[in-house]
Amino acid sequence: MHLVRLTTLQKLRSRFALSASGFHSLLRRNELPIEISLLTIGIAGMVARIALAWVSEGSNDVIIWRQWGTLLQFHSLTDVYSNVERFNHPPLMAWWVASALRWSQHGPLRFAVLLKLPGLLAEGVTCWLLWRIWRPTGRLLAAFAVAAFAWNLDSILVSGFHGSTDSVCAMLCLLSAAWIQQRAFFLGGLGLAAALNVKLIPLILVPTFLILAPTWRQGIRFVSALALGALPFLPFLVSAGSGFYAHAIAYNSNPDNWGVSFLLNAAEQNPRFAAITAGLAQIYRSGARYLILGICVVFGFWARWARWNSFRLSFLCLAVFLVFAPGFGVQYTVYVVPTLFAISLPQAVLYSWLSGFFILGVYFNFALLNEYPLRSQFTTAYPPPASLLGLVAWTVLIVLLLRNLASHAEQPLHR
Repeated sequence: MHLVRLTTLQKLRSRFALSASGFHSLLRRNELPIEISLLTIGIAGMVARIALAWVSEGSNDVIIWRQWGTLLQFHSLTDVYSNVERFNHPPLMAWWVASALRWSQHGPLRFAVLLKLPGLLAEGVTCWLLWRIWRPTGRLLAAFAVAAFAWNLDSILVSGFHGSTDSVCAMLCLLSAAWIQQRAFFLGGLGLAAALNVKLIPLILVPTFLILAPTWRQGIRFVSALALGALPFLPFLVSAGSGFYAHAIAYNSNPDNWGVSFLLNAAEQNPRFAAITAGLAQIYRSGARYLILGICVVFGFWARWARWNSFRLSFLCLAVFLVFAPGFGVQYTVYVVPTLFAISLPQAVLYSWLSGFFILGVYFNFALLNEYPLRSQFTTAYPPPASLLGLVAWTVLIVLLLRNLASHAEQPLHR
């Protein structure tokens, strides 16, 4: 009787093995068509961004960029840094916006489309980087990463609608992390320097990536590349030193209804807590940048000891920036998206769609529905329900930050 049972069990195992083998064989035979289908879906996502950029003007930022471009046609960049309070962008971005405005006046493309063009190209580069990062784990998974990123709502709205350079900066942060992961510290420094020439937010990654350098020589290569990237800033640090510091380096965005600022704003509306909260808010908004930088430095040393990969470290630092940001613009939500897609596809899909619904709610709330091209004119702080969706996305980001911080299992060292 026992022998009969054993024989039956062996037959079942044999049939299961044959069935599993047949399934894997079928999957291998169909791997190429599935891969092509996923990549085609990814290309369609990029086309969707281009279509959105074509039919839309964007947010208030497009108007502000156009005003800056007009100023730069009649005034020097030194004058703009010295006298225009809200102009906080690096010199190369000033050159770009002035060029885009001039080309729009003499060419077929509207200024808004030209302004969004670098972000659209950067999204394509991000797809290629994610393909390279996930390729060692399998072509199907790499193709799925490309398709999932191409159709994440956050990136589509920021690159295709908003009218900003943040998608370019986020891509360059991912590129820098990829080179750091390969121990190419000079190239990693160049990538990060390029990001800093788009926006200054990635400054928080400078000490953390430097701490990862295993030797003094690689650290010097990293710093040397950053020094090359600092060259465009030098003339204006000299000619508009105090203005450049006040308007660019010390700049804080609007304390809008996101994260800590949302909680502070809500408390200030309560008469019992208004006076106390106003004082706390002032302290927080002036000191949060140092808190963020300090946490990132700690993460750098922790990453070196725990042997985290650079993608994980980059995500954690950019997530800390978003969690504790003293000022906020909806486009900032895109900064963590590429690096999160590099370490966890399920987490990335969850966050990017939640944050995407949040910023979609903001755009829709301020949308001028009777105008074409589509535009959104922000006039107040983000109201409910969009602000509540933002609170959900912020909370989920905290959970993902803590989960990746506490995880003892290192993500694969993608190449």
